[in-house]
Amino acid sequence: MSSSSDMFVLGKTLKPHGLKGDVAIKLDVDVPQHYAGLDMVWVQRQGTLVPYPLTSVSVRPKVTVVHFEGVDDVEAATAMSGHDLLLPAAALPELRGLQFYYHEVIGFELVDVTRGSLGTIQQILDLPSNPLFKSNRQGVEGLFPMSDAVLREVDREARTITLELPEGMFDLYFGQAPG
Repeated sequence: MSSSSDMFVLGKTLKPHGLKGDVAIKLDVDVPQHYAGLDMVWVQRQGTLVPYPLTSVSVRPKVTVVHFEGVDDVEAATAMSGHDLLLPAAALPELRGLQFYYHEVIGFELVDVTRGSLGTIQQILDLPSNPLFKSNRQGVEGLFPMSDAVLREVDREARTITLELPEGMFDLYFGQAPG
């Protein structure tokens, strides 16, 4: 597994935890407990994905502590610090309804309930407390809120996300329709 395109970033290694090779990690997920049974992760090292078996995973309130097989002292644990941890996208729990993974919706069509196409989702801008869809419609970029207040439907089969935009937001990017 060498391509990172079918992988997602699970989190990052932080620093050694204790003296026996344990490593504190930050999981970038909503429910860390979903990953308590992990037996392997891929570590991004010098641009290469390296698979590492895990001998233990302990999900704690503020941090998760893992033990990588063969990492048995502070020096080895220190060498593991500061790297991205990845998993195959297939390892993600399936989301339903209005929930989705950011990487999952890239390429979906973004649609407003009254004005139609907002373009194809190019990127998710994960801004604190205000994540945005970045779309491209016929060469024009738009930024649209990802909030529950506007999100109406996620259709994975049709690869569309439907929003109900506030008055004037469509026109802000795409101009007013003639008439």
